[in-house]
Amino acid sequence: MKAITPKYLCASIALACAGTVGAASLEERVEMLEQQAGNQQAAGQAQAGNTQLSFGGFIKADTMYSAYSDGEEATSGVGDDFMVPSTIPVDPADLVDEGSGKLNMIAKQSRFWLKSETETSAGTVKSHIEVDFQTNGMGDERISNSYAVRLRHAYLTWDKWLFGQTWSTFFNVSALPETLDFVGAAGTVFERQAQIRYTNGGLMLAMENPSTTLYGGTENPYDDNAMPDLVARYNVTGDWGNVSLAAMGRELAYQDNIGGINQDESEYGYGLSLAGRMKLGEMDDVRFQANYGNALGRYTTLNAFRSGQIEADGSIDLIDQWSAVLALRHHWNDQWRSNFALSVSEADNPDTVVATTSKSIQSAHANLIWQVAKPLSLGGELIYGNREIENGEEGDLKRVQFTAKYAF
Repeated sequence: MKAITPKYLCASIALACAGTVGAASLEERVEMLEQQAGNQQAAGQAQAGNTQLSFGGFIKADTMYSAYSDGEEATSGVGDDFMVPSTIPVDPADLVDEGSGKLNMIAKQSRFWLKSETETSAGTVKSHIEVDFQTNGMGDERISNSYAVRLRHAYLTWDKWLFGQTWSTFFNVSALPETLDFVGAAGTVFERQAQIRYTNGGLMLAMENPSTTLYGGTENPYDDNAMPDLVARYNVTGDWGNVSLAAMGRELAYQDNIGGINQDESEYGYGLSLAGRMKLGEMDDVRFQANYGNALGRYTTLNAFRSGQIEADGSIDLIDQWSAVLALRHHWNDQWRSNFALSVSEADNPDTVVATTSKSIQSAHANLIWQVAKPLSLGGELIYGNREIENGEEGDLKRVQFTAKYAF
């Protein structure tokens, strides 16, 4: 048995105290995809007793220049760090001219991860913890540009079970386009949350943490659910790639004082998602998603649309919503590759929502990435986003992004 060295011990403790992507059943596939994209290197490894430790991460430096059609900046600061559709400003009265543009430089998307694998008498137990710094606070741009550590993943797996926080089972991670933007493809499913998941072959069943987002209330989100979100998914995988079909059933619930009357309401809705990644030759691929339901809400388009509207009588009117994503990854040669992604999403809002409620979102990404060496990549990306609100007015975002990334 090999003893752990002080170097590995210090690094492992630091990562664990500070705190890669993907759920246990998708872990190997996601790591392979990230290595192909230059996002992740072979992990540092160490042995402590019968526990194998591995750790890694990347440093990511982003420079972005953004121009908005109705104003000079996003309606929320997070929209300056990556494209968040709901933060694209729209001036319903057309009183604001296009802004002159805004420059933003960050390194907060850098991340660390630590994994462990322990052989026990009950079988192999694995764990995964990952953090980044995609938060605001602790210091501003005048002095320190400090940002708090943020938990991304923290889960354990044993036998066919997963417990903890990671990507929602409703989300096929391999279908996410490779963009320099933190998320990319506005219409994508994108959700991490605590869950209990059972996996048997291609079948995945999960109970996941609920949260309700509604128009017309005093809270967003509401945390009044009595039932978990229930997800079932089936994956088919081959040498050609993979495809998955996922179904979700969830309770939308709230407790609030509406019009002087205490309300305690709930409705049940659903969501469906067809997603996958199909290879084109040895290195290229097409990635796709098609999502539909009356309770998608926060699961897609970064919560640009809420799950329902609280009506005057306190009842919940669920909102039909759909989104689609199509992306192509093409390698020009061993060092140069490009990604092209398009997405569209729309909500059939009831007539009772306010005129400034988001109705449709569109986005487009095109990038060129130079894999300078195995750990180092440089790239540039053109980003376009459009948001239309219920009264027909629109706002758009045009962004140029440059990224330097070192994976370790």
